[in-house]
Amino acid sequence: MLPEDRCNIMKMEFNDKSWDQLGQAKRSIIIDLYQRGPDCAKFLARRLKSPLRDVMDLLDILEKEGWLQRIKGTFLFKRGFKRPKHMNHTYYELSRPAQLFMRRWMREKGEKFL
Repeated sequence: MLPEDRCNIMKMEFNDKSWDQLGQAKRSIIIDLYQRGPDCAKFLARRLKSPLRDVMDLLDILEKEGWLQRIKGTFLFKRGFKRPKHMNHTYYELSRPAQLFMRRWMREKGEKFL
């Protein structure tokens, strides 16, 4: 991702309309990453019981739309792990605007929509 793309994503805001336009599979990925934290396509596919290729395609689309960003570095400090995780795969997390939207959305809508 180019630096100017990163600046544009940080200025981006998501709203209920953009959320409604997402398909159920994309929403499932976003909710999973919001609740569980950063993860790679392989483990997302297992949890969502979807084909790996489909999940990888959706992750690329969500990254281009600004919902997700790739994690840089060689180690990941993930909740629930005592030690840092060595990243052998490409890990994704919610972008800052997506985190802010999800936080607001969860407060307003609650868990009844999950």
